[in-house]
Amino acid sequence: MLPGTLSLIFFCIELVILGIVIIFNRKHSFFWSTVSLLALLLLYQLSEFLICMGISENITGRIAFVIITFLPPTGYFLCTRVVGWKFPDYWIGFAGGLALSIYFLSVSESVVLTNCNPLYATYENNISTIYGIYYLGMIAYSILFIIGHMILGNKKIENKIGLIILLGYLSFLTPMYIMVLIDPLKFGLAIPSIMCKYALVLAVTLGIFSFIKPKKKELSKIDPITD
Repeated sequence: MLPGTLSLIFFCIELVILGIVIIFNRKHSFFWSTVSLLALLLLYQLSEFLICMGISENITGRIAFVIITFLPPTGYFLCTRVVGWKFPDYWIGFAGGLALSIYFLSVSESVVLTNCNPLYATYENNISTIYGIYYLGMIAYSILFIIGHMILGNKKIENKIGLIILLGYLSFLTPMYIMVLIDPLKFGLAIPSIMCKYALVLAVTLGIFSFIKPKKKELSKIDPITD
């Protein structure tokens, strides 16, 4: 198997899922949020495949990090739409993602590919601590945000929809953390790549999510302008 083979396979699978969502569920209430997440996931897989094939490793690697940098705020945005959260605090996440992206694009040594095999790639990120706080912090907050609204009985969220989103998050976080705990030296530098590999389950979850339509009474509480 060539380096990056799994990334290419996952790119193709996620592209099919995206196509299904676009063809069959264009009228879904959360269509654009779902499509955005799927597009970011598959673009990262494509970027990693190109990196592993040796195509402009430095530039492509930094672009790959820019792509995944916008996954947490986009995911949180979907969470806010699902619960009918009106306060636009998701812009804080997007602003942080924009600042990090500018850094990655402007500093040539900000992301360095150290290894690539058929299954995953490893990188050195010279602001890994800040990036980890931003990335994992936003994901953790999104999970707590959904759980909180489900526990408090938010009438604007159907438990079935909230549970699907929650399972989507946990499906890629749990196995990734288990791998890092087993061998932190081996898998620590591969967290972005491994996380996005397990996020295939999230892509499948989003595909299923796109076929579940909120009840009409819930639709009336969703702002159609922002989603």
